[in-house]
Amino acid sequence: MKKRPYHQRVIISLIIQIVLLAILFPGCTGILNKASQEPQFQVRALWVDPPGFKDRETVDHLIEKCQTAGINTLLPDIMLRDEVWFKSKNFIGKVHADEQYDPLAYLIEKAHAAGIKVQPWSCTYYSKPKHPDWISKPFVDNNYDHVFLSAAHPEVNPYLLSVLEELLEYDIDGIHLDYARYWNAAFDYSEAARNRFKASYGFDPQDFFDHPERIVPPAQDHYPVRMLCPDASTPHVATLGTIERNLNRTGVGYAYISEKPANIDALKAPGLLIMSYYNHIPPQMAKALDRYVKRGGDIIWISPDNSVFGKELLSSLTGVTRSQNFKTERIKLQVSDNLFGKSIDTLQVKIGGSSLVTEKADIIVRLDTDEPVVTINRKEKGKVVVIGFQLMHSDSPQVMEYFKDTITGLRTQAGVTGPDPMGEKRKQWIDWRASHLKELFREVNKIAKKKDPNLLVTAASGVGPQQYHGIYRDSRELLAENIVDYIFPMNYTDRLDILQDILDEQALYTPEGVSERIYPGLRLYTKKDDTTVPMDADIVDKQLEMVKQYGYQGFCLFAYSYFSDEMVEVLQRYSK
Repeated sequence: MKKRPYHQRVIISLIIQIVLLAILFPGCTGILNKASQEPQFQVRALWVDPPGFKDRETVDHLIEKCQTAGINTLLPDIMLRDEVWFKSKNFIGKVHADEQYDPLAYLIEKAHAAGIKVQPWSCTYYSKPKHPDWISKPFVDNNYDHVFLSAAHPEVNPYLLSVLEELLEYDIDGIHLDYARYWNAAFDYSEAARNRFKASYGFDPQDFFDHPERIVPPAQDHYPVRMLCPDASTPHVATLGTIERNLNRTGVGYAYISEKPANIDALKAPGLLIMSYYNHIPPQMAKALDRYVKRGGDIIWISPDNSVFGKELLSSLTGVTRSQNFKTERIKLQVSDNLFGKSIDTLQVKIGGSSLVTEKADIIVRLDTDEPVVTINRKEKGKVVVIGFQLMHSDSPQVMEYFKDTITGLRTQAGVTGPDPMGEKRKQWIDWRASHLKELFREVNKIAKKKDPNLLVTAASGVGPQQYHGIYRDSRELLAENIVDYIFPMNYTDRLDILQDILDEQALYTPEGVSERIYPGLRLYTKKDDTTVPMDADIVDKQLEMVKQYGYQGFCLFAYSYFSDEMVEVLQRYSK
């Protein structure tokens, strides 16, 4: 008789064993059935904004609604900007808790009676400063008025810890940290942070802007990489942060120069000037750029507007005559230049930009529709690379790898190899800023575990280089070193294809063995006619199903204000 395949024999054997167990030990079947009925989502959490616990009646309704939905963890936002919703003697600002009504105490009492855990949610650095010098600053402080505390100020972390420690007087199940980061990659260039860093490393990080020679002597900077900081960009802190984040991700040493022809003329050649968000070029700047390339400088020009190529000098400089927008959707980038790598060859990325019409530039990247999107033009001793797609808007790991390949490729073509001293200085500055965030997490962990080893420390935080190089927080380290018990990355979108991109990248950068401690955060709102409204419950359902298919064992929803009755019905299916 023909033998059954091995895997079939194993399955039959297991079935026989289970049947025998059921016959011999009938009590075991209940245990087996119970185990098989456990929901995949063990953690079903909800961020609760302050309106959700404004009074006792509102809390009662919140708990009732969460019980129906199967929510088993609440994260109430009890510390936001200049307000807290628990009893505190140390907080600088308004305290919304007294003997008549203590929101946190009442919420814990009602939640615990319903079998729901409570982790108070604190917006740590997004808070009120005691002194003006506590405020974090961007490297171009152009009337910036957003208040974000400086993690690098020596008094800030001890202050936050003194407030968070007061939460231990309550019967909490954990402490949830949010805004435990810098505002973006262009911070913290406040005076206190700069002075503290300089005392340890011997240079002022503010000199990365216009004075890099004070950090690395020109004789040691063999292929200086500079990012042009146009006058029009300096008021836009978000833009500056995006630029610094993506340059950080390349690992290449760089500094900024402001928009002055004299600064271009002072650039060393060979070297590289990167330009982005730069479309209104005065004639004197155009001439300085042309001189720089002729004497051996290289330029990477990212997503220039079509109007740039209408100027004869700039069209001659780039070798491009015009550009034409393409739709912002998934595209294939076919890389043909071996020196600049194959980082995005045949890989799908979602990005917008323009295709390029060339006159004399060489085409080195095309779309799958055959439209040119990256060109290189050699002019006398230098080269100009034009990247038509919006690289600085992208957070794609493949696009960032290509960016790095392009920079290092140009450096190699210029005959420069060996160490990158400016890169070492940049790394010191990045790591130093990150160290102060990690210090707060570590100290919160100490006070929590001292009171109760089972008390959780969690964070609204993600994984991957986007996080570390953009806001200087590395959740991979926090998880690996057990400084946090688990994290809720904010995987916010109302589109399933984008959520898939987010989850794919998250999986790519998740260290082995910690995925069970990552619970995706999904938002419950969307925009309609410039108004924020609850998302359709059907979309929430599909997003939860996708999270389930990725194997995650929990989720967190943002936020209670948008938690519709239709969503409650959806959630019931995921708690059974």
